[in-house]
Amino acid sequence: MKWLYLLTSSFLLLGGCTQHPPEKSPSSQTSLRASVLTSNVQSAQPDEFAKPPEVIRYDRYLLLNTDPMAAQRDPLAQTIEIRIPASLNPTVGEAMRYAMKQSGFSLCNHEPANRVLYQQPLPAVQYQLGPMRLRTALQVMAGPAWQLEVDSVQRVVCHSLRPGYQLPANGVTP
Repeated sequence: MKWLYLLTSSFLLLGGCTQHPPEKSPSSQTSLRASVLTSNVQSAQPDEFAKPPEVIRYDRYLLLNTDPMAAQRDPLAQTIEIRIPASLNPTVGEAMRYAMKQSGFSLCNHEPANRVLYQQPLPAVQYQLGPMRLRTALQVMAGPAWQLEVDSVQRVVCHSLRPGYQLPANGVTP
């Protein structure tokens, strides 16, 4: 029995004497880092918009998802609820600006085409919208003749006339 104990302990001692692979020298790591910095700009890795959800254990029985919510990744996907007082009589453009107030997006500059839409009075049925996604609310306020266009780079929302529709010849009627 003692010889088994001695044999096991000697194997454990010999196991600690194995060779480890050589570590990379700091100079090779520095040259690799310098070549990365001098090359063209590259995308950050990991890409937050392409990776699967990450879940971590927070407490003994609690798991937390550490990924940003869909509305944080895409502000137009946030759920909103709008209630505009009837006494304000807003235009469609004013109501859209109000809906996008804290989204980080803004309404595009008025051009002759979309000015027709943005200067129209908001229908009374749309004084209360939601709960619905901001993107959907902007499409509902515009109506079926207008296509929502989003410039994610400049964070600008605009509307253009859908095919099959045409603007009035004399612009907006009062």
